[in-house]
Amino acid sequence: MSVLGGNSIFNKGIGSRLLLAIVLFSSIITLALTVFQLYLEYRDEVENIQARFNEVERSYLASLGGALWSLDVDQIQLLIEGIRHLPDMQYLEVREVGRVRKRQVGISVGERGVGPILSREYPILYAEIRDREAPQLIGALYVEATLSGVYGRLTERAMSILITQGVKTFLVSAFTLFIVHRLVTRHLIAISGFLRGYTLGAGAVALRLSRRPPSRADELDDMTAALNVMSTGLVDSVHDREQTLRELRRQEAALDRAYRHFTTHETAAKLAHEIKQPLACLTTYTQGLQSMVLRGEVNPEELPQLVDRMVREVQRVREIIAISQSQIEHSVGASESLSVGDLLRDVIPLLYQICDDHGVAVRVEGDDLEVFILGNRVSLQQVLVNLVRNACEAMTSQPEAGRRLRLSVLEGKGKVAFTIHDSGPGFPAAILQTGHALFASAKRTGSGFGLPIVTAILATHGGRLEISNDEDGGGRVVCSLPKA
Repeated sequence: MSVLGGNSIFNKGIGSRLLLAIVLFSSIITLALTVFQLYLEYRDEVENIQARFNEVERSYLASLGGALWSLDVDQIQLLIEGIRHLPDMQYLEVREVGRVRKRQVGISVGERGVGPILSREYPILYAEIRDREAPQLIGALYVEATLSGVYGRLTERAMSILITQGVKTFLVSAFTLFIVHRLVTRHLIAISGFLRGYTLGAGAVALRLSRRPPSRADELDDMTAALNVMSTGLVDSVHDREQTLRELRRQEAALDRAYRHFTTHETAAKLAHEIKQPLACLTTYTQGLQSMVLRGEVNPEELPQLVDRMVREVQRVREIIAISQSQIEHSVGASESLSVGDLLRDVIPLLYQICDDHGVAVRVEGDDLEVFILGNRVSLQQVLVNLVRNACEAMTSQPEAGRRLRLSVLEGKGKVAFTIHDSGPGFPAAILQTGHALFASAKRTGSGFGLPIVTAILATHGGRLEISNDEDGGGRVVCSLPKA
């Protein structure tokens, strides 16, 4: 891959953001260090000027005192010209003091007050060697030093630092970006390409990065190992799904054999109606999984949950067949003490799936009710599945925006009531008059066994089924069961 070509690493999201972050951080650090370094150099320059002021005091004041005492103007001029040639000195002035009636000497060189300055004034003293008294004040020396030269040198220094640091920052940034691309981003691109080309069901394919194996495993090795484990897990999940489907086909064959053992058409019809619900659920799960596989949108986190639901439906088929093969009319299997909350939470995902398949908005109330009933878990869950599916099918003629279903659980005196209310057309008058008669169905393709089977199951549990229509529209089904 070319560093400057059309697929340049600078055009990648991570590369551009990394380069920007490095440049910004380096620029901030460079500016901060430059300002600090300029401050130190400015302080040194000012100290140098102060040192020159001290040098003038030590080296020139005595000579200026002698020259001013003797009024040697040429000597004074020569001395201050010498001081004027010191670095950054721009103006000097010598003034005579003490002679009131005579013309006082005043000599200056340079231009005063130009730009930022530092200044100092020194008294000029003189005493003859034989004079034991204190030196006399005969004049003053005024010195100005300009800071313009200091600022100019600091500006040149700043430009030199910024240019040097800018070039270094660019080179370091480019090299860092190249190293990151070499060590990380090109492997991320390879991993994304592997995932885009991954096909579920094609078998486990190991991901290998194009690089020399490091002496110790790093983060990329961990990611590669995790992706390979995920690939193997997906293959195993698909294998489990295929085994589940084969188990379903075996259960369907067992169901066919069970049909031949029933002696009445009513028993066979009941069994067919009971088997229809889990088979429909399995079909829904299988079709959903196949659709995800075809679209390449398989979520590995959802596969175990989906396979578990399919296994539960196969188990439901197995239990229904075992109950029917006992050849005890209206047998619903072994009873146990059941929590209403647990009973609902186990079957609610399936109920949501059924409603979602029919475009029905569902609301569940009372699923946290911790009251116990005595019954068979599979049979009672099958009752709820049958009634919810019937309600959803009854609303197919309604606009999808108006399809609503509410499942509520209420605890009464000595009993628990499961109420399913839909926004469909309600029950026909013939169904309400005939009650739960066999072969009575409001659907053209209905067998007429649904409500009679539900009634029989509830009766075995000591409960009852009531159907009605609401005044506001929609059908209502109430299943009452005694408490344990």
